Amino acid sequence: MKRTLTIIIDLLIVYGSIILSFKILGDILRDYQGNFDAFNIISPLIALLYLVLMYAFGLYNYTRRKLQDVIYTVFLISISLALGIMAMCFFIREGALAFPRSVILLSALFYWVFLTIWRVLLWHLARKSHGVKKVMVVGNQVEKLVSILENKYKDIYKVQYICDEEDEQLVERLNECELVFISSGLSSYGREKILFSTIEQELEVYFVPEYQDINIMSSSLQKTDDIPTFHISKMELTMEERFVKRTIDLLLGGIAFILAFPAAFITTILVKLDGGPVFYAQERLTRGGKTFKILKFRTMVPDAEKLSGPVLAGENDPRITRIGRFLRAVRLDEIPQILNILNGDMSIVGPRPERPFFTDQFEKEIPEYRQRLKMKAGLTGLAQVEGKYNTSVKNKLRYDLIYINNYSVFQDFLIMLQTVKILFMKESTEGVTIE
Repeated sequence: MKRTLTIIIDLLIVYGSIILSFKILGDILRDYQGNFDAFNIISPLIALLYLVLMYAFGLYNYTRRKLQDVIYTVFLISISLALGIMAMCFFIREGALAFPRSVILLSALFYWVFLTIWRVLLWHLARKSHGVKKVMVVGNQVEKLVSILENKYKDIYKVQYICDEEDEQLVERLNECELVFISSGLSSYGREKILFSTIEQELEVYFVPEYQDINIMSSSLQKTDDIPTFHISKMELTMEERFVKRTIDLLLGGIAFILAFPAAFITTILVKLDGGPVFYAQERLTRGGKTFKILKFRTMVPDAEKLSGPVLAGENDPRITRIGRFLRAVRLDEIPQILNILNGDMSIVGPRPERPFFTDQFEKEIPEYRQRLKMKAGLTGLAQVEGKYNTSVKNKLRYDLIYINNYSVFQDFLIMLQTVKILFMKESTEGVTIE
């Protein structure tokens, strides 16, 4: 009910802003009625586009988000909605092309301001209603999880207890908590005991999934006679899904190549002026363990790994050039990968391609790591939009496996939209840390 009311108020703000803009600009519009009729033609599509953007950017789940993130997201949605309305007018053309650009831009300013005020108010109400909940963290290696709860979420969670599965007072201490976080690495017996106790005491639970959990999450109920059985399908795309994905890659990749050409031309000049080669090619792995040469604009000094050997880029890496630091910050160094997509080595969305050297290392510690190669490597992916650049290898793997197990064209579309959001977020470009 709360979400429905929020959606209704959101749409009232958007449509109200457009109508207000018509009223303000009415005297200078040459064909007011024709212009307003154009708005009526695409008005249902405006609502649909807005709901997709809100869902893609996750603005219906805001209790655990920082206020600045909510404000930044509303700003991005407002820009995306205005650009989307212009695109709809252009492609529909018949009647809709008369929707004045002046009204679109002025209304974007209005609904950006009003939505920001409305969403900030909602955020404060949500935080007040949530309060500070007492939390128990269960597991053996919970330092990072506890640190996140005590720092990033300290205004909504208070870590009351940190227990391992053998703690004799665990069940008793649950009585003093409102919520439980379960880390990975627990025995099956330990997890069952904790989950049974939380269900019995009606407590909320968050748990870090084991790799086998991810397969089960995507399973479907297919009864065997009168016995309920769940079917776990193979972790790979069907031939039809691969065909559709490749078609989308060629279509959007071709458009991206044309749109990115001016930026690529300027970047080529900047990198060349910095000295050394413009492009950097490196061996990576894609679907089935096939190797290919990934292309990037060079962001490090020439022969950066000549002495050190293969090393993951870290924060404040001295090998990164001044131009390279800027290119990484705005992701312009990734533009040449459009050619990898058109060539069929990569997809727009998928697990990020890793180097064979590091893949071999990770597989020794995490045998499931090779499951990432069930799908073609991607320019962006679920791990990139939900995690950070320095998210641990294990957690990135979890996101990659969740993506593969739940693949859909709609999910790809949402990830593409979410990628726009993280382009200018500093934490998304920080160096790698290994957990």
